[in-house]
Amino acid sequence: MKAILKTLGTVVGIPTLFAILYYGFLASDMYVSEAKVAVRSAKSGVSTNGLTALLASPVLSSGGQDSLVVMEYASSLDMVEQLGNRVDFVDHYASRDNDFLSRLRKNATSDEVLRYYRDQVNIKRDIMSDVLTIKVRAFSPEMAQEITSLIIELNEELVNTLSNRMEDDAILSARTEVDRAVQHLRKTAQDINRFQSANDSVSPKDESIALFGRLSVIESRLSETRATLSETMAYMREDSADVVVLKNRIIALERQLNLEKGRVTGSGNGDLGSLVENFQPLVLEQEIAQQGYAASLASFEAARIEAQRKKQYLIRFVEPSLPDAASEPRRLIKIVTVMVYSFLAYLIFGLLWSALKDHMGH
Repeated sequence: MKAILKTLGTVVGIPTLFAILYYGFLASDMYVSEAKVAVRSAKSGVSTNGLTALLASPVLSSGGQDSLVVMEYASSLDMVEQLGNRVDFVDHYASRDNDFLSRLRKNATSDEVLRYYRDQVNIKRDIMSDVLTIKVRAFSPEMAQEITSLIIELNEELVNTLSNRMEDDAILSARTEVDRAVQHLRKTAQDINRFQSANDSVSPKDESIALFGRLSVIESRLSETRATLSETMAYMREDSADVVVLKNRIIALERQLNLEKGRVTGSGNGDLGSLVENFQPLVLEQEIAQQGYAASLASFEAARIEAQRKKQYLIRFVEPSLPDAASEPRRLIKIVTVMVYSFLAYLIFGLLWSALKDHMGH
């Protein structure tokens, strides 16, 4: 029995004694600062009244994958390096004022610093609300709060950078389409101007309409003159002055009619038919360019609105706290934990030893 008690006292008592000495007298106080953030995107909501309007304009939707990006960045070596540039991170945790088991090794490598940093910074994500809870342990309350604030600030910069880059890319693509449409529209206008200058014609289509109007008038006058000539020749001689005048008028009208018809058919000097045929494709191309320009403007505006709608923000729900008392280490719990685990180890090894002796006895 004495042997059992002696073994029990050795296996359980010695680790418990060391735990009492360390956690009771040597372990440095650790302060924990906590903050809660979330990645959200602004989406325009429906305009209503009261509380519904407040919640719906704008609606904050979950960032989803962006929260995972924030978590990864907050636990990365880049974050550690950025913190080191803004605060005495290594000096604080490696200070000799801290106990030898809790402090960071003075000449620690980058990997060791990263592992130590991950031990001191804990980030958890609530899957339902997509809220990130950040807890930072430090040897002073001010340092714990400052590191927490810097982690949030650096993640805000990351989210803003990524969001602005996505917005710029989306708008740049749409802007490129607008510029291409403007160039096309400008080219069609230049082609029409060159055609008009080369052919001394503002609008062959309008000129052809006017020409057909003149043809109709000439044909009408020619018919009237012929009718008048037939009526006059019924009671006057063919060589009379009135008859001669009417015949000359008919000849002039027929000559003018043939000239105008020649412009329409292309057999005359004006060649209006060819002008209309060559001008219409230019007008059609300009109309297509105008429609393309209008469509590109609409796409640009839609892309700008969509980019604004998807813009990401890092929202602070709970600001980094300034702890007024040390919350770690939980000394009594640590001591009891060491004692319980030592006792369990004693029982396990005792059972194994008994089973081994029985096996050897048989």
